Amino acid sequence: MGNFISKHNIFFWYWSVVFLIIAIALGLTGIAFAIPFSVPAVLFVFGVIWSYFVLPFVQKKTQEKEHEKEDKIKEREHEIHEPIEFIHRHKIEPPVKPEPVTVPTPPTPYFAHPYPLQKNFTGRIKERTELTDWLDSDSPPVFVYSAIGGMGKSALAWYWLNEDILKRNPKPEGVIWWSFYDKEAGFENFLNHAIEYASCGKTNPKEIASTRDKMDKLQSILIEKQFLLVLDGVERVLRAYAGMGSPYQGDEVKENEKKDYKKCVDPNCERFLEMLAGIPKTKTLITTRICPEGLDELKGVKYKKLTQMDKADAVEFFEKQGVKGTRAEIEKVCCAHGYHPLCLRLLSGMIVKDMKYAGDIKAWTRHNPLPELVPKEHHILALAYDSLDGKKRALISKISAFRNPMDYDSLLIFNDFGSEEKFNDALIELTDRGLLFRDEKHNKFDLHPIVRKYCYDRLTDKKGVHSKLRDYFDAIPAPAKVESVDDLAAVIELYHHTVGAGRYDEAMDLFYNRFGKQLHFRFGAYQTIIELLRALFPDGEDKPPKLKDEDAQAWTLNALGNSYALSGQPGRAVPLFEMQNKLREKAGDKKNLAVGLGNLAQDQILIGELDAAESNLRRSIEISREIKDEFKEAVGHQEIGRLLAYRGNFEESKKELEIAIKIQQKIIHKQTEGLSYSYSSIRSLLMSNADEALNSAKKSCDIAFSRQNEADKIRAEYLLSAAYLMKGNLIQAENHLTDALTRDRKINLVELEPDILLEFAKLRFRQGHKEESLKFAREALLIADRCEYRLKQADIHNFLAEFYFNSDAGKAKEHAGIAKERAECGYAPALAKARGILNKIRGI
Repeated sequence: MGNFISKHNIFFWYWSVVFLIIAIALGLTGIAFAIPFSVPAVLFVFGVIWSYFVLPFVQKKTQEKEHEKEDKIKEREHEIHEPIEFIHRHKIEPPVKPEPVTVPTPPTPYFAHPYPLQKNFTGRIKERTELTDWLDSDSPPVFVYSAIGGMGKSALAWYWLNEDILKRNPKPEGVIWWSFYDKEAGFENFLNHAIEYASCGKTNPKEIASTRDKMDKLQSILIEKQFLLVLDGVERVLRAYAGMGSPYQGDEVKENEKKDYKKCVDPNCERFLEMLAGIPKTKTLITTRICPEGLDELKGVKYKKLTQMDKADAVEFFEKQGVKGTRAEIEKVCCAHGYHPLCLRLLSGMIVKDMKYAGDIKAWTRHNPLPELVPKEHHILALAYDSLDGKKRALISKISAFRNPMDYDSLLIFNDFGSEEKFNDALIELTDRGLLFRDEKHNKFDLHPIVRKYCYDRLTDKKGVHSKLRDYFDAIPAPAKVESVDDLAAVIELYHHTVGAGRYDEAMDLFYNRFGKQLHFRFGAYQTIIELLRALFPDGEDKPPKLKDEDAQAWTLNALGNSYALSGQPGRAVPLFEMQNKLREKAGDKKNLAVGLGNLAQDQILIGELDAAESNLRRSIEISREIKDEFKEAVGHQEIGRLLAYRGNFEESKKELEIAIKIQQKIIHKQTEGLSYSYSSIRSLLMSNADEALNSAKKSCDIAFSRQNEADKIRAEYLLSAAYLMKGNLIQAENHLTDALTRDRKINLVELEPDILLEFAKLRFRQGHKEESLKFAREALLIADRCEYRLKQADIHNFLAEFYFNSDAGKAKEHAGIAKERAECGYAPALAKARGILNKIRGI
């Protein structure tokens, strides 16, 4: 039955005690008036009753409520200081009602973002024939078309699809055209719409728990179908083009020191592209400026670099555009511009609009590029831009400040032509010249990315234009209900233009008050947060954000660091936390400094900087004691306990964890107490003590499920599975592992996924399913390598060394060697295991 005074009848008992005290007090008061000099005695009795019975009860309830409130704040509110245990913020949102089908049903093609093909597309017969042969044959499932901007990748794909494929029989069973250039075209959105389309509306993607489950669902449908997917502008999902400034970015890519600029920002997206290469019936055409790293030299991928137009096609194009001249004259002009499609469109537009020669090829003499002007596409852009009058130059540059396609009404805010008629004439001329695209069906306007970058670079009053756009987006009413990140598109554009106007402090207030909390706590949109907050660092992330108040600077550094950490990028988080801590120290803000040191230490542990982590944790404990903050002191002991377990100092680790638990029980902070039991379980697993590991994991699990904290549940389930597996109870191990992985992927908790996958690999190995075991291990290693989780890398390589020990001594030695190198950061148990495997191999 449990405690009779439960949470359901606690108020009944509380008020019963209060009424009893009032009755006693009234009775004693009556006695006091009847018996002289007894008032002090009455007050004394009343004080005793209050002190010994009521006050402790009230204090306890108040303390519990305060801690409950504190927990909720740490889980749901975006404070200026973030809690040390940042991964406990995850929570599951209630399911939303299914939305009506918004996509057509196959075989009707689904053009999610139609391409505004400009008039007079010409030629590319050779390339189109190659694409058709690829589609009709047993060629690799994925075809990657790569080229610099302006070479006509999107136009070629769109024309081929609509003219060569959809106008013939037989057609594919279904077609999806998806452009990542669109502002609402993120990977998660693609999965949702693709599942809805491919399943003929029978599957509601919002009922599928996690991104990975959606990937698996879509894969299972595509395996059975002869679909054609066209993924346009895939460079936008790569790190090289990540960020709010990507619409203004040209072909110049800054290669970072880690050479990971070709990786997908979202690891799930990278895995999905690799999945497509293994689906033989469904074909996928990818257009991109840069081939994603995951597809480089991958079996199942055909790679082609799109180059210049053919001579004959270029001549035909000029003639269709209305340029007059002989074939030799036109070829000479086109050759001077490298047969670059965008250059030729801009040049033909200038010739046709030339006032003196009225479309005659002789007008080219006025635009003849000098040999040293390289690259030619940049020179022709200069010529096309400079050939406009001043008002039209100003207009196209202002339009380039929009990051996405815009409707006619949006453009009207830049009508400085005196009348709408003159403004329309200007738009028509810009379209005829090839500088502006127009989607007539939806009456949307856009610019080619190369043209946008060039015109934006020449925008003279960037702050003024962004201020005008800021006012425009500020007038758009907020959505009545926010159910996805897409619903925040208008306010995010408002934020972008506020930054562009140089009003960084206003932008920060906008982020904090309007949408930052929803992105962080509700949607877990950490990559979006990273892109937004990076805009506040115009001088680079190695310097503080451009905010006036240092407290706001520190908050922003911490928020960006947390988002990097939660998205599996601890190496990027560490320097941000270090900068934040310097600002907190300078301000004498010991409370937030203690928190910041803890945040920093957690990421340092992940990447193997154990000495630095220990130093920061001990300092955090020292500061917490100084300011008499028992909560932060307990967390410091808790983290030190975990770190010492990794070092192999098991007795010291036990003492630190016991101190933490004692304080947490005293202040009644159940969430961190449960985390301490989790760390105790980790300690026991590293000692190969299955019984103690199971006992601690059960305590952690009880607290986690009573507190309804999703990250803690996942950790507890994972530790229960690891303990059961160590004890040989494979059925219980699998049950808990399945639950842990399902929950983990539902909230995209990157940090724990490699651990869970590794336990699955161990389980399948024990069950004799070696192929599946290896698959899990490789997937775990992929995440650990991408995120630079050094301790996890050591564990996975040790397992792989054991996996190959009896079948391939060379591979076993290779993995054990890597494990040893990874564990030499101070990870004593893993280092001992690696050395033991290497010694056994030498003894074979």
